Amino acid sequence: MARQSVLPILNRHLAQAGAAVALCLLAGLACAADKAGEVALARGLATAHVAGSQARILGSGSSLYVGDVITTGPRSVALLKLGDGSRITLRPDTSFQVEAYDLSETSPSAVFRLFKGGLRAVTGFMSKRNPNAVRLRTSVATIGIRGTELDARLCGADCAEEAKQRPTPAGRAGFVKGTVIAKAASGRARAVKAGGPVYSGDSLITGNSAYAVVLFRDQSRVTVMPNTEFRVDRLTYDESAPDEGEGFFSLVRGGLRAVSGAIGQYRRNAYQMRTAVATIGIRGTGYDLYCAGACVNPDANANSGDGLYADVSNGTIDFDGSHPLNADQPPVFIGNSGMVPVDVANMPVEITVPMPDTVELPAPPPPDPSAANPGEALMVSCYAGNCSVQTDENTVDLEAGDAAKVNLSGGPAEALPEIPAFQAEDPILNAVDVGGELLQMFDSSTATEGEECTE
Repeated sequence: MARQSVLPILNRHLAQAGAAVALCLLAGLACAADKAGEVALARGLATAHVAGSQARILGSGSSLYVGDVITTGPRSVALLKLGDGSRITLRPDTSFQVEAYDLSETSPSAVFRLFKGGLRAVTGFMSKRNPNAVRLRTSVATIGIRGTELDARLCGADCAEEAKQRPTPAGRAGFVKGTVIAKAASGRARAVKAGGPVYSGDSLITGNSAYAVVLFRDQSRVTVMPNTEFRVDRLTYDESAPDEGEGFFSLVRGGLRAVSGAIGQYRRNAYQMRTAVATIGIRGTGYDLYCAGACVNPDANANSGDGLYADVSNGTIDFDGSHPLNADQPPVFIGNSGMVPVDVANMPVEITVPMPDTVELPAPPPPDPSAANPGEALMVSCYAGNCSVQTDENTVDLEAGDAAKVNLSGGPAEALPEIPAFQAEDPILNAVDVGGELLQMFDSSTATEGEECTE
């Protein structure tokens, strides 16, 4: 892909907007009608300019105007807040333009342009009121934004290098019914679909009537019940060294049904299911757990009510290394830490979801080469709502949990089987989202910006 100076490219797109702003300035006006928003956060060197004007250095609270091209340096980020409540986070080494922005009641609309780099957009009320009002243009595709949250990035060798550093999935959601969300350790949330990856650090959160069956790398399985939060603290497993695998999980609330795999066979002490009142160990087994209420009972003598309930269908489990429970025994109740399990007649709720080993699951899909090595491409990932990626040849519609790519050399948009991990777990964008320590990522000094972009 040929590279050329950014100035002719930007000037070509800025001519009309720059002329309008220039006329406004000559008239001695404040250009309030052209204000699109302001900078909510800036780290490092971020500037804005329109054609024929000097660049303005941006800081928190700086105004943004229609026609502005906002540029971030190699060690810089900026969070923009627009008039309709939209938030746009610009990655380092990004050039982005507010090409048009109209908040009028009759025909609100916005057109943005990404020249290079990448961004995360969380749209405001404009796209929610009018699904066709907001567009993001690039050199190879136009993204229609319809009340959504998305990442868009013009990738080069940088994305491929980042993709190599992303973790291997701990497992995959083999079956999903209803709304299931994965919340990463970074705080980033994404929709989970059948076949989608589950990583160490992910918390799976299910809705009222939703559940998911997860198949892990060691062939262990978990059915995550409705209204549940289940966390994969850490799972490591290599078929060539099964006696080195580890699986640590947490049931935060709700319930699950689990069947152990190779880790439970080769290293029983390396498999643990943690709860608020006890850590469950296994001895090659299938079992149910359910947390009633907060999973802890303030009454030290309670034998029912809030607390942890457990039942075994095969094999044996234990609680904190003692008090074994096997399939021949009734369910038990534990109200608080250190309590000896108490027999109960039944689990506190009717369990209607299947045991995970009774669900026929498709073989996990092979690693997606597009995610492992995206190449020079526009990568678009949709986390909430929906959007579209339109090229001269086709249009790909994306829902929450979907992703697509378009080669920078042109051609059709291509749907991807899942959101690439390097994009979903972008540490820079996630740090802005959750208030991470950006200053630890970037030096206080900033390097000189380049004068190139790809078109």
